[in-house]
Amino acid sequence: MMKNIKLWAGILGVVFAVYLLLISCYEAAWNVLTMSGHFNGIAGIVIAVLLLAGSIVRIGMRGAEDDSGSIISLVLFSVAAAIAFATTGIYHYMQNWAIICLVMGIVSVLMIMWKNSSMKQ
Repeated sequence: MMKNIKLWAGILGVVFAVYLLLISCYEAAWNVLTMSGHFNGIAGIVIAVLLLAGSIVRIGMRGAEDDSGSIISLVLFSVAAAIAFATTGIYHYMQNWAIICLVMGIVSVLMIMWKNSSMKQ
């Protein structure tokens, strides 16, 4: 059951990351072409790469005996959420991506807690 949850959460994270990466690449190119001085495209690319890396780790380490995959993905999602929340004051739509990264981090914490509770029994 836990492996399936990690797999589906990882796939969902990959889909979100690819979507954000496409949008952010467009924004970054537009910012460069118009010389607007904005950095929302670059911030989005960094957030998307962190979200993608955390999701891939979650998928790849879903069958591990220890919690290392969940801990690594938790760190990656937390950094992505922190960057997204930091840019929310300037770019309001980043709040949505921050919440998605935060939810993915919460899922990692729940997976760690679930694994630890099942180990005690």
